[in-house]
Amino acid sequence: MFLDIGVGIILSVIFSRWFGVELTGWLVAAGIIFALLPDADVFVELWQRRGKLGGKIQGFHRTFTHYPLMYLPLVLAVFIMAGGFWALFLGLGALAHLLHDSVGTGWGIKWLWPFSKKRYKFFADKDGSVSANLIVSWTPAEWKKAVFQYGDPDWFKHYYLRPSPVFIVEFLVFVLAMTILLVIKST
Repeated sequence: MFLDIGVGIILSVIFSRWFGVELTGWLVAAGIIFALLPDADVFVELWQRRGKLGGKIQGFHRTFTHYPLMYLPLVLAVFIMAGGFWALFLGLGALAHLLHDSVGTGWGIKWLWPFSKKRYKFFADKDGSVSANLIVSWTPAEWKKAVFQYGDPDWFKHYYLRPSPVFIVEFLVFVLAMTILLVIKST
C-alpha cells in the first residue's frame, strides 16, 4: 500500500507539471485513489473471509478490479465525461498498481481476461519467488495448487510488520514521494 500511495503522489506531481495544473490536495488525493483503485476488491475478501486476506487460500482479492482490460470502458467513460487529463490520470494510476501487483509479492493478475483465465507475473518462478524469468503464468488449476503449496498465511506480517525488502522498497518510494511533495509545496 505504501508503494501505491507513493506512486499516486508522484503521478499527481508529474501531471501537475505536465499539464500546468495546480498541485492541490484534491489532485494528490485523486492520484492516491487512482493508484489504490484496483485494491477496492480487498474489502470484499476481508468481509467474505472474516478479516483474512491471501495466504494458502485466495478469495475475491485480485479479481475484477485487477483485470486490466476492465479499465478500458471506465477510462473511456472518464474521457467522455471529464476529458483526457482525468482519463489518462486514472488509467496510469491503475496501470501502475497493476504492474506493481505483477512483480514481487502475490500471484500476478489476469492481464488478458476475458480472453484468457491465466494469471501472469513478471520476474518470477512457478512457486511465486523472484527470478530472472521475464514472464510466468498459471492456469486456474496451477494457480490454485501453487497458492496452496507455497502461499504464506502470515504474508502481511512477514512483508509489512518487520523489515523486509518489500517493505523497505515500498516505504522508500512513499518517503521519496512525500519528500518531493513537501519540496514542491514549499517552493
